[in-house]
Amino acid sequence: MPKPRGPRSAPRPFEASRAAGTTDELDRLRRERDEARALLQDLLKKEGDGGAVLARRLAALEEERMVARGQAVEAALARGRAEAALKALSDAIDRAPGIEGWLLRRAKRKVIL
Repeated sequence: MPKPRGPRSAPRPFEASRAAGTTDELDRLRRERDEARALLQDLLKKEGDGGAVLARRLAALEEERMVARGQAVEAALARGRAEAALKALSDAIDRAPGIEGWLLRRAKRKVIL
């Protein structure tokens, strides 16, 4: 019978660094977005051939944004599948009979904790 585990009080170091990296990345992307918007406003105020160039660039940026959103959705789905596979493996280890099951559960505790 496995020992009951208490709730984790602090995130693991890897999870904390990943969260910090994600926050930094979001801040950088927001700054770049704001700079791009300011540049677009400047170009829109100017007269001349800049309008056609701007329209092509905006279309390219919109296409890239849609591709990035699709990749983010695919990554979220892949993460969900990986978590489901990990849960299935963990459940199979927990149900494994005999000495092999005991050894697997012991190894699982050492690896996961």
